[in-house]
Amino acid sequence: MENTKNYIKWYSLASIWFGGMISVPSLLVGSTLIASLTFQVSLLAGLLGFCFVVMYMSLISIAAVEQRKNTVILASSSFGEQGANIIVGLVIGLSTLGWFGVQSNIAGASFSSIVSEMNGPDIPVWVSSVFWGGVMVLTAVFGFKYLKWLNYIAVPAMVVLLVYGLFITFQEHSFQEVLDFKPASSMPIMQAIGLTIGFIAVGGVISADYNRFAITKNDAVLGSIMGIIPGAMCLLAVGAVLAITQGTYDIVEIFSSLGYPLLAMSILILATWTTNVVNIYSSGLAFTNLFKLNEAARPKVTLIAGIAGITLAALGIFNYFINFITVLTIAITPIAGVLISDYFLSKSFNKTPQQINWIGVISWASGVALMLIMSSPLKNILGIVMSGVVFFLLKKIIK
Repeated sequence: MENTKNYIKWYSLASIWFGGMISVPSLLVGSTLIASLTFQVSLLAGLLGFCFVVMYMSLISIAAVEQRKNTVILASSSFGEQGANIIVGLVIGLSTLGWFGVQSNIAGASFSSIVSEMNGPDIPVWVSSVFWGGVMVLTAVFGFKYLKWLNYIAVPAMVVLLVYGLFITFQEHSFQEVLDFKPASSMPIMQAIGLTIGFIAVGGVISADYNRFAITKNDAVLGSIMGIIPGAMCLLAVGAVLAITQGTYDIVEIFSSLGYPLLAMSILILATWTTNVVNIYSSGLAFTNLFKLNEAARPKVTLIAGIAGITLAALGIFNYFINFITVLTIAITPIAGVLISDYFLSKSFNKTPQQINWIGVISWASGVALMLIMSSPLKNILGIVMSGVVFFLLKKIIK
């Protein structure tokens, strides 16, 4: 019988994913949608988009629990060992590293701004970014088991603070005002769904890195559902409400304007901390596999990746990140289609993979190509479908 003492239950996984959802960018999703949709339609678009990501995330997680493999090693069957290390490992490593740099940069800029507003010293943004980035890296270096304890503290605190923010907001505004809101412009609902998919698409692909530690497949699936959908929907709703009532999605700015700068700083640091630990942990894991190192080397690799991310934050990566993350999102989402097709459709999962599996590489490339030539946000769905279908057909033809 398998020894499960080192594995965790669904609520531990849910706390990690929920903590990852509680971030300033999550609020931004709500404010972006509400600019062109009503409150009710924004919630519907978010729910459908998040459910799609959780669907493929759950399938990948089932495979991860059955094989006890992280994303890169799981992908070695469909991409080949070398192909998975180069393509999957590099894409995931760079993507999560970039997100870490951006979040650290946001935390540093806000910290410097709030300290200045409190009549404190003028701290350069790069200094604040380096400091908070370093704190987050050290948390991730200690490993997965400490990550859940961070979320046990941060998530409840964040929930209380966000509820308090809404309480302050509704002292002067009514919920009916939110329900009656009419945007100045309009957006097709399918486009809105595509935007919400793109927001957490990377998390869905890297889910095996964390959910492989679930005791059972049911724990992995339930942890994904309860960790992603409630958190993402709540933050989307809060971002939309704040955008309607306050004219901004930035809860830090709202608390500062109400005379609570220290509380605002606490919110931002907690939100960024929980999200960024996930980012840099996955980056370190991806680069560990890329360079064919053993699990014992992961903390050192994570530290090195963290230093690189901190450097990007100090250089102000946030100012140049939009195009960068767009390219990486296009590169990473078709990976999910290949993994699912290999494990569930073709049932061709191979524990002793070849060096390069060109079927997987070509299938992934077809999904990437489709997403590059399409302008519709639906490409986030069709790219995954395309890569999965091509993999399945090529496997059939070769057989």
